[in-house]
Amino acid sequence: MRTRPGICRSKSRYESEAAALRVAESAPFALRPYRCGLCRGWHLTSRTKGMKLPAFEVERRKAEKLRLRRP
Repeated sequence: MRTRPGICRSKSRYESEAAALRVAESAPFALRPYRCGLCRGWHLTSRTKGMKLPAFEVERRKAEKLRLRRP
């Protein structure tokens, strides 16, 4: 999916994937970085369906699943 110019301008831009991952890791909800085709920078999105999740998010979801299973 291509990022529209208005969306690109309104989002925070990160110089590297690592910088975007640091911000995503501290968010209270799932975010993943993606490379923008317009500005060639990195943005964050909450769209994760069918996408590869960052390792910290996989671990967060596993821990939550275990927490919910325990009585």
